[in-house]
Amino acid sequence: MKNILIGLVFWPAVAFSHGAHEDLKSVPAPSGASLYQFESSWTDQNGRTVKLAQLQGQPRLVVMLFTKCETACPLLVQDIKEIAKEIEAYRPGVVGVSLFSLDSNRETPESLATFAKKRKLPANWVLFRSNANCVAELAAALGVRYKRLDNGDFIHSNTIYFLNSKGEIVSQKDGLKTPNDQFIKAVKKQL
Repeated sequence: MKNILIGLVFWPAVAFSHGAHEDLKSVPAPSGASLYQFESSWTDQNGRTVKLAQLQGQPRLVVMLFTKCETACPLLVQDIKEIAKEIEAYRPGVVGVSLFSLDSNRETPESLATFAKKRKLPANWVLFRSNANCVAELAAALGVRYKRLDNGDFIHSNTIYFLNSKGEIVSQKDGLKTPNDQFIKAVKKQL
């Protein structure tokens, strides 16, 4: 199954410009499969290394992006901030937020921390980086399509996911600056 999931990442991509805020559409993620089954290790913005299974036990908003991006990713972060704010008002302290970098080459704990500060992310949000194999595995499990460009940037799906406490995908929101209502309604229904 792992090879099948990784293979999803390499589906042919439609041509687009990341700077124009277009994105690769995510593929439907397999239902009922937990992301926490993978043994991959990730390092957070504080230099701590964790396994995905350590995130288990709390519902979580998840997104994959890269911190060097100055075009689409800031819009994706703004979307997840708006969603998290509304969910926090509904059920304070219940839902965690994790941002996973696609950039296994340039990302460091320091670049993650700088990004969090620049984007004024809440202190309880966790940003992660890992090696290319772990990135590909997580992206495939989520259904995120991505491609590294010659300049080191990425084109990728702009999707926000809601995972239940077991790490199963309950809902996803595709696209930048698209309406949040249905996604938030689906999240609240699970809480």
